[in-house]
Amino acid sequence: MAEIKRNNVKDFKARGDGDLKHDDSEFIQDAIDDLYRSPIEGNSELFKEGGVVYFPPGSYVIKKPIYIKRAGITLEGLSPMSTQIVPVGEVFNGKIQFDGQTEGNAVFEFVYYNGAEIAENRTFIRNIGMKNIGFNLRGIDTTTTIRILRPYDLCVFENLIFFNMRGTAIKAVGEYGVEPDSKSKGLGQGLILRDIHMDNSATVSDTVKEGVYTTTTKLLDNGRIDLAESPAIHLENINESSLTNVKFIACMSKVDENGNIIRVPVGENMDRIPAQAPRQGVLLQGCAGISIKESSFTNISKPAIHIGRGVFGRQMQALYHFIQSNTFEEITGSGVTIDGGVPQPDDKGRKGASQITISENRFLGNSYNQYAYVLDNCDLVTIRDRATIYIGEKASNTTVYAVDTNSGETPKIVDKGLRSIIMGRKYNTTDQENTYTFNTRIEPRRITIPIINKNNLYSSSIKDVEGDIALVASDDSSEHKLAILRKWIDGSLRWTYMQSELALVGQLDAINPFSVEDTYIRGVYSGDVWSMIVTAMLKDGSVVVKKGGTLKDDGTFEFYFKGAVKEYRKCTGIQVETLDRAGNKLSKHNVEIIRPTLLISPKYQIGSSFITGNYTMIKTLGLYVGDEDVEYPGGDLSSDGTFKYYALPRIKKITSTYILRGYNSEHVKVISVNVLTGEVIDEP
Repeated sequence: MAEIKRNNVKDFKARGDGDLKHDDSEFIQDAIDDLYRSPIEGNSELFKEGGVVYFPPGSYVIKKPIYIKRAGITLEGLSPMSTQIVPVGEVFNGKIQFDGQTEGNAVFEFVYYNGAEIAENRTFIRNIGMKNIGFNLRGIDTTTTIRILRPYDLCVFENLIFFNMRGTAIKAVGEYGVEPDSKSKGLGQGLILRDIHMDNSATVSDTVKEGVYTTTTKLLDNGRIDLAESPAIHLENINESSLTNVKFIACMSKVDENGNIIRVPVGENMDRIPAQAPRQGVLLQGCAGISIKESSFTNISKPAIHIGRGVFGRQMQALYHFIQSNTFEEITGSGVTIDGGVPQPDDKGRKGASQITISENRFLGNSYNQYAYVLDNCDLVTIRDRATIYIGEKASNTTVYAVDTNSGETPKIVDKGLRSIIMGRKYNTTDQENTYTFNTRIEPRRITIPIINKNNLYSSSIKDVEGDIALVASDDSSEHKLAILRKWIDGSLRWTYMQSELALVGQLDAINPFSVEDTYIRGVYSGDVWSMIVTAMLKDGSVVVKKGGTLKDDGTFEFYFKGAVKEYRKCTGIQVETLDRAGNKLSKHNVEIIRPTLLISPKYQIGSSFITGNYTMIKTLGLYVGDEDVEYPGGDLSSDGTFKYYALPRIKKITSTYILRGYNSEHVKVISVNVLTGEVIDEP
C-alpha cells in the first residue's frame, strides 16, 4: 500500500525554541522541498508528490517567506497552542518589514508552477492545507500570514489560531494582481476554512505603582492594533468554498502613538478604553458559491462580512453566497454589507452582486450599529432574519422575511430599492396589537375582501385603522358596495363608499398674461401638479409643444417659453396642461397673449405728410407700396409709445395698396396695418 511521506521539521535542523535571534525559515523550507524529491530511491511505493510536514510542539521563528510549490502538501502541528509559528520582521522607518517588505508578501505562500517558476506558469494548486498550528503575529504588521493562489479542491485549513493579528490571516486569490485587470485568468475553488480562531487583540499590559501606570509589554513597533485595516480573511475569484466556525475576536485596549495603554478616570478608577478593529472580518470580491456559517465576529467597526465585485482577475460578479447562523457581537459597522459597486460596460445590465441568501444570524452587545445589513448595487438578495436593514436605491428584487418590521416608533427596515418584498410582523404602538405586513407591489390572481353588514362596520372588538377596506352589505342585501375607512374633513375616521375621485388633483389658479417678449410664462398653482405641457397653436394647423416648468415651494410656477414661437402673429393661442407625477393630465388652461399693436391715428388722408399713431412692442417700421412692390424702411418710434412715418413721397394715389409693417428686435414681422383703412391685416 502506498504511504504518505512525513517530514519532521526538527529532522531538518529546525529548533522551534522561540529564540528571536534564530531563524528556522531555511530548515522548514528544506523539509517542504524534500517532499518534492519522492519517490525516494528504492521505495517506489511512496507518492510522487506531496506529503506531510510535521511541526512538533515548539515556537518556530520565521524571518523569510515559506513557499509551498507542489500539490498534496499539508503542514501540520500537534495543536494550535503547543505548535506556534512566530514570524518576525525588522523595524525600518518606524514600520515593520517582513523580508524587506511592509506588505505584498506572505509568511506562507502556496503557489504551483507548471514548469519554470515564472508568472506565466502559475496554475492551480490542489490538495494542500494546514492544521493544528498557532501563529503569534506580534512581530509583523500588515504582512499576510497565509496566501494561496488558485486553490483548486481539497484545500483544507483547519484548527488554526492567529494571535496579535494586524494583517490578513488567510488570503486566497485567483490572480495576484498589480493593477485592476479583467482579462480572462484563473479561478479558485474548493477551499475549506474551518475551526479557525483569529485574535486581533494586542499583547499589551501595564502595571501601577503609586497611582502611576506604566506599560510593560508593547508591540514591537509600538503600533496601535486598533489601526489594523486589512480584512481578516480575503477571498477574490474563489468559488464553491466554505467558512465554518471561523471566529474573529478583537478585544483590546486603546494605546497611544508610543504604544502606551490609554486610561481614563471613571469614578475612583482609571479604566482602559476598549478599542475596535477598523477592518472587515471577511472580504469576498468576485466570488461565487461561498458559505459562511456558524462563525462569529466581535469588536470591529467595518462590515463584518463585505461582499462586492471583483477587482483583479477573471470574475467580476459576486454570486450565490450563503450567510447563515453567525454571531455578530459589539460591532459598530454592519454585520453584512453587499455592494456590487459601480456598473461596468461588461456587466450587460447585471448587478455586481446577486443571488445571496442571509438567514438566522444573531446580533449581541451594547455597541450601536445603525443597520445590521446594508444592500446596494445588488440583485436577488434574500434575508430571513430579525435585524435592521437598509436597502439602497440601486438594490433590486430584495426579499425580506422579517420577524418584525419595526420596533416602537423606529423603522427597522429602510427600503429605497426597486421591487423589494418585505414580509413580517408589525407592532401597532397605539394599542399594542400586532399585524402581519406584506410590503410590495403584487399581482394576485384573486383577492378576497370581507363582506360586512353596515351595522358592524364600527366593531368594538376590532381596531379601526385608516385604509381598511370592506364590501358593505346594504340593508336589503340587494347590492354590496366597496368602502374604505379614511380620514374625513373634520379629522375623524369614517367609512366612505368608493367614488370615481382622483387621488391626485391640481390646477393653475392664475396665469399672468404672456407678452411675446417675455421669457417665462408665470403664475400660481395648487394641488399635486408635478410638471406642465405648453402648446402653441398656429394658423396653419401645426403646433409647438414644450414640456417642463419649475414649481416653487411658495406656490408659484414659471415655464421657459422664450423663442418657442418665431412669429406670434401666426399664433392663434397658447394652452397650459398640468400633469401629476405619473404624467397624467390634471387640468388645462388658456394663456392670454399680449401681442404687438400698431394703431394709426388719426386716420391717414392722401396728401398728408405723416402717418401717425401709437405702438407697442415694435422696434422698426417699414412702408410697403403695392404698385412698386417695394418696402421703404423708416419712421420714428418715440419712447412714449407714439410714432410717425413721413409718407408724402410714397403715397400718391388711392388705388394702390399701402401697408405699414412693424418689426421686432430680430427684424421679424409682427404686425401689418392697411394705411388707408387702419385695419390690421394678415400677411404671409
